[in-house]
Amino acid sequence: MEKEHHQGSCCSEDKKGCLCPVEGIIDVISKKWAICIISHLGNKEEGYRFNELQRSLGDISPKSLSDRLKELKEEDLVNRDVEESVPPKVTYSLTEDGKALYSKLKPLVRWVNEKG
Repeated sequence: MEKEHHQGSCCSEDKKGCLCPVEGIIDVISKKWAICIISHLGNKEEGYRFNELQRSLGDISPKSLSDRLKELKEEDLVNRDVEESVPPKVTYSLTEDGKALYSKLKPLVRWVNEKG
């Protein structure tokens, strides 16, 4: 089924689907836990190990955390740094784009915390 095109949107009249460059990112950050993960990573410059991030988030399952981190990495919002050691040490942190997004989300997160 072809998507409906609206004048003034970022969708092209001559191509199927929306060509918005942020469509994929919005799909990812709208998922449960994504904004919390970005917020936590943005608050800690040196990044988090997986288990440390899971503990700091609270009720997130390992699968949900793993899925969200993978999606955020695919959108170039999160770095996954692997230190060659036994066992390997994996650290997650924000990319430059992730940091830019975090700076935009910070007022929203602050507002939500004030309301809660």
